[in-house]
Amino acid sequence: MYKINVFTAKRSLSWVQQLEKIKPAFCKFHYYAYNDNAHLHELLEKHLDGGDGALFSGQIPYFFAKSYFQEVTVPMHYFDISERDFYRTVTELFYEKKIAMNRIAIDFCYEENGYLGIHEWSIGEKPFLFSQTMSEFASSDIIDKAAEWHIQLHNENKVELSFTRIAEIRERLALQNIPFIAFYPSLYAMQLTLDHFVKQLQIRQLNQNKVVVVHILIPIDKSNLDDLEYRQIALYKAILDFKQLYACSFIVHREASFLAIITTYQQFLSTTDQYTHCQLVDFLNDKLSFPVKIGWGIGDSLIESQEFAKKAATLCSSKETQGYIIENTREIGPLLYATKLQFDDEKQQYLKTLSTTYDIPLLQLQKIDAMLEKLTTTIVSGELLSTHLGITVRSANRILKQLHEKNLAHELPSNTSSTRGRPKKYYQITLTNKDIN
Repeated sequence: MYKINVFTAKRSLSWVQQLEKIKPAFCKFHYYAYNDNAHLHELLEKHLDGGDGALFSGQIPYFFAKSYFQEVTVPMHYFDISERDFYRTVTELFYEKKIAMNRIAIDFCYEENGYLGIHEWSIGEKPFLFSQTMSEFASSDIIDKAAEWHIQLHNENKVELSFTRIAEIRERLALQNIPFIAFYPSLYAMQLTLDHFVKQLQIRQLNQNKVVVVHILIPIDKSNLDDLEYRQIALYKAILDFKQLYACSFIVHREASFLAIITTYQQFLSTTDQYTHCQLVDFLNDKLSFPVKIGWGIGDSLIESQEFAKKAATLCSSKETQGYIIENTREIGPLLYATKLQFDDEKQQYLKTLSTTYDIPLLQLQKIDAMLEKLTTTIVSGELLSTHLGITVRSANRILKQLHEKNLAHELPSNTSSTRGRPKKYYQITLTNKDIN
């Protein structure tokens, strides 16, 4: 049974409650009607994340929730006017009252709903539109702005009729003797929205029911194998401490050189801050005297998740505690200590193109890019690259030389000093802003 909280202006409650006529048997609606923004904020604070999802009577309460409760992750959607609703009213209006389209003011046509198709046939007779984009409804004073817009157009005799979706301005228009038609979604439009929203809830539930596996590799010092037992015990204790501190739903399994954890997708999202930062990396980095490799695996089965987790762990550096995530075909990381990963699909696509163009392993570019973000500098030496990538200094210098040859890094002039030995070479890496078209 899905519990869906529905937030609506009191003036819209009657049509919103038509949901009861079309609700699926596995949905239960809880209605919260507000008087003003302060009341809406109070209701959202109490009930927004108390269900499986939230529906809103329109764009205004929807954007209000998005703006003031950004940390809430439950699915949200709003009811809107369909083209079918719009044209049924418009057609009747044209035939009965003969009002021209360019004498009408509309506050619910914008780019995001395709202007309800009015630009396709109203050439030369376009109505007055309140906004070209729905983002205008995120404004805190949207109700006053919309009301003043309608009133001004009528006072200037530019329009004869207003179309509005905003329940809160109807009384103000009536007091000004402004003729208007109040629109609200038909049962048909509400059904379309509800069907789409239920699919969102079902997909989310499937994702949350996924089993996630964490594979934590313990580095083995071949010259001191007796130290392995100490490291295993220290890691196991640290995981138990983490589990208790954060009340995690972890099932922990110990092996000689690694530790495996089985958990839920919801727990994974919480522990990795929605794929961007791993609390476990921070905690183990602070608690352990040795680095570990943390691999997260998310697949369609337990066995697949285990394989992904093992592979993800091997992607981590051996010189500092790191995390990596593999979800089906997607590799995300490295998750570094005290660093939030700015995972960006557009950027990842750019790195993939860069990898293909310059014949450089994608994972190598991703690690270098993450390192530069962590260090907040583009100037590195072989030693620095070696430390953060978990490779030898010789390998790091070879990578820098290859980047230099491919014009992705520039060697900086060496500073002369009186110290003996060869001076360090520094390179400025320039992965971004490359013309690779």
